[in-house]
Amino acid sequence: MRLSLRNAPIKRKLIIVILLTTGSAILLLGSALITYELLTFRRSLAANMEVLAQVIGANSTGALAFRDPKSAQEILSALAAEQQVSKAALYDEEGAIFVRFPAGQAKNSFPPRPRPKGYRFSRTHLAMFQPIVQEGTRLGTIYLQADLSQMYWRFAVYGLLLLGVGAASSLGAITLTRNLQQRIAVPILELAKVAGSISEQRDYSVRALKHDDDEIGQLTDAFNAMLQRIGESSAALAASEERLRLALEGSGTGSWDWNIQTGQLTWDDFMYPLFGRKKDEFVVTVENFYQIVHPDDRDRVREAIAQAIEQKRLYDCDFRVVDRGGAIRHMAGRGRVFYDAGGRAMRMSGVNMDITTNKKNEKELNRAKEAAEAANRAKDEFLAILSHELRTPLTPVLAAVAMLEEDPAAPPHVQRDLAMMRRNIEVEAHLIDDLLDVTTIIRGKLELNRRPVDVRQLLEHAMQSYCAAAAESKNLRVTIEVSASHSFVLADSSRMTQVFWNLLQNACKFTPQNGAIDVRVFNQTGNNPTPDLVVTICDTGIGISAESLPDIFKAFEQGEHPGPRTFGGLGLGLAISRAIVELHGGTITAQSAGRDRGSCFSIRLQTVPAEAAAAATSGPGRETTLAPAPPRRLRVLLVEDHPDTARQLTRLLERAGHEVSWAGSIREARDLIVSHSPSSAERGFNILISDLGLPDGSGHDLMRDLAAQHAIPGIALSGYGMKDDILDSMAAGFSRHITKPVDWQELKQAIQNLAVG
Repeated sequence: MRLSLRNAPIKRKLIIVILLTTGSAILLLGSALITYELLTFRRSLAANMEVLAQVIGANSTGALAFRDPKSAQEILSALAAEQQVSKAALYDEEGAIFVRFPAGQAKNSFPPRPRPKGYRFSRTHLAMFQPIVQEGTRLGTIYLQADLSQMYWRFAVYGLLLLGVGAASSLGAITLTRNLQQRIAVPILELAKVAGSISEQRDYSVRALKHDDDEIGQLTDAFNAMLQRIGESSAALAASEERLRLALEGSGTGSWDWNIQTGQLTWDDFMYPLFGRKKDEFVVTVENFYQIVHPDDRDRVREAIAQAIEQKRLYDCDFRVVDRGGAIRHMAGRGRVFYDAGGRAMRMSGVNMDITTNKKNEKELNRAKEAAEAANRAKDEFLAILSHELRTPLTPVLAAVAMLEEDPAAPPHVQRDLAMMRRNIEVEAHLIDDLLDVTTIIRGKLELNRRPVDVRQLLEHAMQSYCAAAAESKNLRVTIEVSASHSFVLADSSRMTQVFWNLLQNACKFTPQNGAIDVRVFNQTGNNPTPDLVVTICDTGIGISAESLPDIFKAFEQGEHPGPRTFGGLGLGLAISRAIVELHGGTITAQSAGRDRGSCFSIRLQTVPAEAAAAATSGPGRETTLAPAPPRRLRVLLVEDHPDTARQLTRLLERAGHEVSWAGSIREARDLIVSHSPSSAERGFNILISDLGLPDGSGHDLMRDLAAQHAIPGIALSGYGMKDDILDSMAAGFSRHITKPVDWQELKQAIQNLAVG
């Protein structure tokens, strides 16, 4: 046909072109319509069958559950109203056919076993399987088969319509082309001439001449508009290339291209200054590039390029280069490998960027980070040392107070003074503990030992131990009302006692003479299976201003009080209390009507079920209280380098009936151990009480040596009382770790327990 049309007149060519175009359009349109109808019909049929399967399945749950084939058959009989459904069956939970539709249909014409959920189209029908589930239990499966004859009938109708439209369109095209030949051919030839001229000269300012306002005229307008947009795009592309050039130049980035097959490497103009080279003096080759790379980085760059080619991944490598003056620059190389149809690497293109400044900034940031971490470690070490140094002098004072308190001849006013001294020593020790607790909380290392405990007992202990004396000295009325039927919570008893101690201490501190403190314990329904436990501690004290309430739980805050800071303290108690309560999953809030109108603190905790509370109070693992064994005389080795502490502890231990040998260092202790170890085992030491920070080493070393040779119990005394310090003492062989200032009653009880054990 090509030969027959080569010299044919334009009329014949136009007719053939129009006929081919019209026929192709109609064919494509008809194909698209039929394809759309096919997809729509199949999708609609599948959706209808799925809904029908769900309805039949929902109605069949009872029949399947009670194995009632009659009811199931009646349900399937309703499918007779659905003309598209040719077959249906219900399978039981074992996969066997329970009933089928039509009932007389041969059983072997159905699938013997149900298939997975879903549907499949075959040439003649749609087959769908849908599981029947009730409350998570699969009762069986429904099978539906829909006939596709209606779809094929519709396709036949569409085919006939398509043939009719095609024939009519062809006749119309032939008729129209006879009248429009001259009007179409001439403008088209002119458009072709203009297009050829533009292709040769690349002059987008040329425009085609418009003859009429018909379609050819519109085509001419569109052609001219296209030329205008191409011209504008060309100008914009040139401007974009210029901006890209400026951006590459300003950002210190250069681009390169490497022909892997020929080995040719090409740089753009920005690569040369980036590597400290001049374009007219440097020959760009792969080997010359590697000569610029720092010797220590060459192998790494080669390996990164090889891996990018072999593993078909992006090239990403940071390396150093040496410029002509010997200065080192840091570069970031990024690139992509291009392959042919056979998977062979053909070329590699990418960019290099100068990241010297980024590397310097990163180095400075790392240096600043290391300095901050070192400062943080120094702060923690300083706090630990400060705690030790503050606790150590308190031990002999507390020991002297304990010794004087046990003197029956001391008059009442002296006993009161001694009680005052003990309270203030305990307050100072508590302030030290608060500082360490805040540090631990900030670092996120506060750990809890939680178990079911009765909050009533913790609260009563805190009131008796920490509130009674202070309240009596100020003539405060303290009441407690317990109406909670659920009072057990999962808590760390010592930490929760610390919270109650802080709140009660604040209530006593900020309530004036003859005031009142009311404590209530009750249950409230929350979002948990068990009711919440609420503890409120309200006082008639100085109150909290509205401005101070939002900050009352922040560290080092005591609210705003007129005049000087007369109440003492560091303002850490409430911050620590909030952290402890929140770690328990609870909340703590404060309320006050204003200054001089009192304040009220509320703690809300989740209670544990009654079973857990019963196990905590009467379970087999509950400890029983034994009557204290009578004290016996022990030979005690006391190792303490602080003379005042050593003297006071020696006096207390000897007054308790023990025989004490004192050593101020590890060397002296070892000499005493040797001198007190004759052939008779009774002459050796029964117990070791040792400070940990000694002039010539650690008490841990002494305990390890002594435990390996003589296996006697030991008690560690230290101003360091963090969890890691206690674990270190236990690992060294000590049985107890007592934090300074040493409470004589605690030490005496520990000695007695070890002696009995």
